[in-house]
Amino acid sequence: MIIWDFNVIMALGVTMGLAVILIAWLYHSYNFKYTEALRDLEFFRQCTFCTYLYFDYNQKSPAHCPRCGSYQN
Repeated sequence: MIIWDFNVIMALGVTMGLAVILIAWLYHSYNFKYTEALRDLEFFRQCTFCTYLYFDYNQKSPAHCPRCGSYQN
């Protein structure tokens, strides 16, 4: 039988608290990584001339390729 003194109760409390924080952190980082990746896919553009992949955060209608300088729709 376990003797329930102050040290055992404090050790269990600290362990359970850290376990909850670890699980919440893992859950948040897993969800954030995939939602961030899906959100950034709409900003990807590929140049039709040099096939360079780049981010276009402005999303202007004629996009300007940073590598070759060509304009695209």
